[in-house]
Amino acid sequence: MNETLNQKARESLRNNSKYFFSILGEPSEEGQGLCFSLKGKTSPFSGFKIRYVIEKKFLGKIYAMVLEATFGRQKEFQPSGKIELRYSGFIRKGTPYFAYASSKKTGTDGNELLQLLNHDEDLIEQCKKLEIEFLNIFFDPQADFWTVQVRPYGGSFVHLMLPPMQYNVILVKEQADLIFSIMKRIAGLIDK
Repeated sequence: MNETLNQKARESLRNNSKYFFSILGEPSEEGQGLCFSLKGKTSPFSGFKIRYVIEKKFLGKIYAMVLEATFGRQKEFQPSGKIELRYSGFIRKGTPYFAYASSKKTGTDGNELLQLLNHDEDLIEQCKKLEIEFLNIFFDPQADFWTVQVRPYGGSFVHLMLPPMQYNVILVKEQADLIFSIMKRIAGLIDK
């Protein structure tokens, strides 16, 4: 049962990732996800992975899709923590902005990287159209690269025991295209 469930989740991940196959080529399976080899390809990324994060719920599991792009650093920003995409507004989704995850501020402080992200009108305009749970940007000093992680609402696989059912939440092409475009834009801004 568990192996059959994992196989269905892997199939769901491959089906929801097909948009990226046309751009990045055929991936290899790696753990709970897919890893794209970007050697010889024109891409701002040094690595690109799509994987499932398993969330155990009462009487079920959610396999939530996470897209992860890595890229080197050309510009000497002083990373001081994880940056996340937030939205103003309490009831309705308002204007998007970037802020440090640990900060209660609205992302308008004097940090050069936050200013770069928040003042890019095209990026902010694209972020208004996103349907995601989160978008995080962080720097790994040991590996010396940046990572952009996005967890879309679509692309998940859900398994319920009561009532017994499994279903795939489709990642629509428009959202996949928008997510990839935003990830490239962020990489281009940071890695100029």
